[in-house]
Amino acid sequence: MQNKIGRSAGYLLIFLLIFSLSGCNFTGQALPTATSTPTDTPQPTQTPLPTDTPAPSPTFTLEPTATLPPASPTAPPQPPTAEATLTTEQAILVYYINKGENGPFGCGEALWYIKTKQPKTSLLTNDIRFALTTILSYHSEMIGTLYNPGYASNLAVNNVEASGNGVVVSLSGTYNRTKDPCDGRRLIDQLRQTIKQFEGVGNIQITINGTPIADVISRK
Repeated sequence: MQNKIGRSAGYLLIFLLIFSLSGCNFTGQALPTATSTPTDTPQPTQTPLPTDTPAPSPTFTLEPTATLPPASPTAPPQPPTAEATLTTEQAILVYYINKGENGPFGCGEALWYIKTKQPKTSLLTNDIRFALTTILSYHSEMIGTLYNPGYASNLAVNNVEASGNGVVVSLSGTYNRTKDPCDGRRLIDQLRQTIKQFEGVGNIQITINGTPIADVISRK
C-alpha cells in the first residue's frame, strides 16, 4: 500500500516537474495572426508632361503700297479735224455707165464718174494704173445706180506707158462676154474716158494680152 502511494507521489512529482518546465506553452497567449501580405501600393500616376505649346507663328504685315502720284491731267480732246475734201480736179475719178441717161457712150448712154479719195499726182502712169485697177478689181454688176460693164471679166493692169500725149495700157487676163451685147462697147468707153481725165492725154491704146481690146471683144 505504501509502495503504491510512493509510486503515485513520484508520478505526481514528475508530472509537476514537466508541467513547470513546459507551462509557458499553455498560457492563454494568442498565437500571432499571420500578417496578410500587403498588396502593392498603387504608385501615383505620372502627371503627363505638358505638351509643347506651339509658338505663335509670325504674322506678315503687308507693306503699304506706294501711292502713285496723280497722273498729269490729260489734254482735253481736240475736236476732230474735218477731212480735206478733194475737188474733182484734184481727185482721181473712175467712170461707170448710167443706163438711165442718154449720151454718146456705150449704146447711147452716159458715163458718170465717182470721185476716189486718191489725189492726182505728177506721176501719170501711176495715176492711170490706180484708176484702171480700181475699175477692173470691182466685180459687182452695179455700183449704186451705175452699171459696171466689165463685172464678168478677169482683167488686170500689166503695164502703163506714156510718151508725149500718147498712153499705151497693157491688160492681161480674160475678157468674158455677158448676155448684153452692149457691154463690150461700154467697157472700152469706160476705160478710155477714165484715162482721158488726166491732163495732156490725147492718143490712147489699150490691149489685152497684146491684142487691141476692140479685136478681143469682137471675136467673142
